[in-house]
Amino acid sequence: MRSSSLALALTCLAGMSPAQMGSPGGGETQSIALHPTNRLILYAGAARGLCKTTSGGKDNWPASGLEALSPRAIVLDPVNPEVLYAGTYRMGVYKSSDGARSWVRASSGITNARIRGLVIDPRDGTTVYAGTDGGGVFKTVDGGRSWRAANRGLIDKTLRCLVGDPENPEVLYAGTWHGPYKSSDGGQSWSADPNGLYDMDVQAIAFDPSNPRVLFVATHPGGVFRSADAGSSWSPSRIPLAQRVLTLAVDPSRSGHVYAGTTKGVFRSTDGGDSFEPAGLQWSNRTWTLVFDAKTAPPTLYYGGEGGVLKTTNGGRWWDVTGPQRP
Repeated sequence: MRSSSLALALTCLAGMSPAQMGSPGGGETQSIALHPTNRLILYAGAARGLCKTTSGGKDNWPASGLEALSPRAIVLDPVNPEVLYAGTYRMGVYKSSDGARSWVRASSGITNARIRGLVIDPRDGTTVYAGTDGGGVFKTVDGGRSWRAANRGLIDKTLRCLVGDPENPEVLYAGTWHGPYKSSDGGQSWSADPNGLYDMDVQAIAFDPSNPRVLFVATHPGGVFRSADAGSSWSPSRIPLAQRVLTLAVDPSRSGHVYAGTTKGVFRSTDGGDSFEPAGLQWSNRTWTLVFDAKTAPPTLYYGGEGGVLKTTNGGRWWDVTGPQRP
């Protein structure tokens, strides 16, 4: 990215194009992961591989391996953040035990190498779940040395996303072409509510951090739905989004403030998903991930997509270009 001090200043991105901003190695950022205790350390899955910053994005986000694999999911061990796992779309799962300085392939037992999502048990970093595009869910309890399928009851094994309940590590949700599935026993079994969102393609799932029984799903077609009872029932947006929603995030400091990353930028709801308004980046054809950092005040929202990595601290009124940039 040909950057200048002006390009790195706070910029209202409503009028900026991806060509003006540049992108990671000429491609897109599909995943972002935050260090659990150090707000200056972030990881991004970019076209040129896994990139890492130790300065909160002020450096050039040097590549840290997995070149050309474009990691789609990254998780850090919350107990030992030097350990992290990266899910790729062609080569399965990789593991680093030294803060991304080196990597080993950790996919033994995974029969589908197209990884859509990773969830790590916050109590024990050796337990990890991998959601795949066609093989369902796989689980490791030995830090990635071996995996087994965890698909009982999961009729649709084409996953769009996989998320874990922030308060109960035994509860997981999987988004599929045929609605959301839920496991309450650590992936041993799955069920879908036939009266819920069956036959809707669930692209993304997000929890309200202030109340994990409240969650949001992005469907196609159908827009965003909200559940106030941990997925037992759902209500649609009063004014649905016309754009396809690819990712969701909920503000950890303001319950009901929901952000939707779409095929036409980012949108914000301040009424619990009933209605949405533009929140910038309307030039972006793909917003792959939105991640909140609750360690900052106010919380910082990171965007990963066509424009690399950007961030906002004011609800999307202004965005910063933060990287990763062209080397």
